[in-house]
Amino acid sequence: MNKKAKNFLIQIGLGVLLGLALGGGLAQFEQSYYLGWDILFYFLAFSVIAFIIHIVVHEAGHGFFGYLYGFELVSFRIASYMWVNDQGKIHFKRLKVLGTLGQCLMQPPKNENLKAAFLYNIGGGLTNLLTALLFFLLSFLWKDMLFQVFCFSMIAIGVLAAFSNLLPMDAQAPNDGYHTYWLLKESESVHSLYQQLLLAKDMADGKRMEEMDPTLFELYENANMKNPLNICIAANKVSYLIDKEDYDSARVLADSLLKLDLDDLFHNSVFCDRLLIALLCDEKECITQAMNEKTKRNFEKNRSDVSKLLVLYGIDLLVDKNHEKARVDLKYLKDAQKNYPYQGIVESMNKSQRLLERKSEENES
Repeated sequence: MNKKAKNFLIQIGLGVLLGLALGGGLAQFEQSYYLGWDILFYFLAFSVIAFIIHIVVHEAGHGFFGYLYGFELVSFRIASYMWVNDQGKIHFKRLKVLGTLGQCLMQPPKNENLKAAFLYNIGGGLTNLLTALLFFLLSFLWKDMLFQVFCFSMIAIGVLAAFSNLLPMDAQAPNDGYHTYWLLKESESVHSLYQQLLLAKDMADGKRMEEMDPTLFELYENANMKNPLNICIAANKVSYLIDKEDYDSARVLADSLLKLDLDDLFHNSVFCDRLLIALLCDEKECITQAMNEKTKRNFEKNRSDVSKLLVLYGIDLLVDKNHEKARVDLKYLKDAQKNYPYQGIVESMNKSQRLLERKSEENES
């Protein structure tokens, strides 16, 4: 059974469990209160509120367990709203990450610790579960109808959030449970998790890829490339090699990664980098094969994805030679870069942009 089929079955199972829990809860609720449309309305409204609370609780849980082991805050994101700790100063930014509703990234201490990594990973789902338990206990203390509905919403959403994060799944992006599964299966990959967090810290501090410690992009010996923690390091190395203008090595690595069964998050990242390499190295046939109409529409509708916008700009300049559309895409790119949280990455992109423009000028002369 392939990865997508397993994830689908897990999601179906979660849906069935939630349905049974909600049905049982509503049946129990009806014994104390008349179950009318007003109760259902309150439940739906409180469920939306509970959903938002549990996203915050989840990310705060990662932060809490990280702090217990000496981790320091790098960034805290809810939906696309992100707060970045840039050398002690907190800045508000905007960032969408495929397959995630939030993220709490922290700088780990120097000494790698599997127990710390384990608790940091499960801390979000565990906190959701503890919050659900808290509201279960509170529901016995105050019998007000609206409070009971709110407690029921917090319990249901909390349990769903906990299981959907702690059960290993790797659909659009690997969840906490999937990372934890690989940490326990291959304890050496704690090194890759620490590398990933240290890379996030360097990005938050405004470093360009080529300015970062090269060892942060090197995998441990015999690293398993089914492990998303290892894939993350390899995907970042492609960007690092592009910034170093080592396009041959970047091409080889990107092509090898794209042959793997990558989730959407890593596939999109490596795919964009591969197209950028093709543009910088005059591989027009590669671009023509990769950019079918469906893919191009997907790129064009993502007006906040700086990587896709840069690639579109390059295609307009070097493949389609549509300078009017290139100006439009460049405007979208610059608008997206204004609130992008990692200015070092923006500088790297600006370097690639200038190289694309130089190639366009050379082609026209």
